[in-house]
Amino acid sequence: MKRITLGTFIFGIAIAFMASTNDSTAFAQDEGAWGHLTGQIVISGDAPKNAPENLEGAAEKDRAACLVDGKIPLDDGIVVNDKKQLRDVYVIMYEGRGAEVPEKFHPSYDEKKKVKLTLDNVNCRFVPKAVFVRAGQTMILKNSDNVGHNCHITTFKQEHNPNIPPNKEVELQVDDASDKVPGEVRCDIHKWMDSLILIRDNPYVAISDETGAFRIENIPAGTWQFHFWHKKAGYLDTLEIEGYEPEGRKAVIEVKIENGKTLDLGTLTLPAAAFED
Repeated sequence: MKRITLGTFIFGIAIAFMASTNDSTAFAQDEGAWGHLTGQIVISGDAPKNAPENLEGAAEKDRAACLVDGKIPLDDGIVVNDKKQLRDVYVIMYEGRGAEVPEKFHPSYDEKKKVKLTLDNVNCRFVPKAVFVRAGQTMILKNSDNVGHNCHITTFKQEHNPNIPPNKEVELQVDDASDKVPGEVRCDIHKWMDSLILIRDNPYVAISDETGAFRIENIPAGTWQFHFWHKKAGYLDTLEIEGYEPEGRKAVIEVKIENGKTLDLGTLTLPAAAFED
């Protein structure tokens, strides 16, 4: 008869305990298991009409530089195309109290962090409107205009304010401090200019494009929480997602990412009333 030692008995109990844990935890600890998250955000109802930017106080030469096709550009706080697809929505892995977060990131994100992200000034407008920067990443703050700008970045944990001469660019390495929600970028010279910036170490963030589409790649397989944020509406607690019910003030949903698969949330619908004051 094979003798069972105390060590073997304890080891067997440990194996049994590990096998009984939640599948999502097991997935999350599998370094070779990764999946993706996609979706598309649209508006239901009539999107708010954007008014022209207020160029009051701008010097005459600055006004000329800020016009687009000879006209004052419209405010770009809410950008919706003719198919009612909504741009500039942040899709963010939730890191709030009690939330599980990955212990490791996919190796591809190490290479992406080395790429310098560009934020331009074009016709007195920040391009792109919304950016995501990894903590410690380098930014190229560019000025394509023939008038000077500054780039005043203010988040909960960081502040930077470099001046950018006409037709020049400067490099800025953001600090290692990680934020949970986006902050602002403003030009103090041209008060109407504004952009959004999220600086955080966790790379699992996306921003919806001009078609309302978003994609987050190489998320560890497992169960994670995400929420959605837009400058004009804050946390999108009225966002309608088939099969999901956003919970709490921050409208968090829980998704299961499976190895080698893409979880497509389909069309996410935001009532236009979300933008009402």
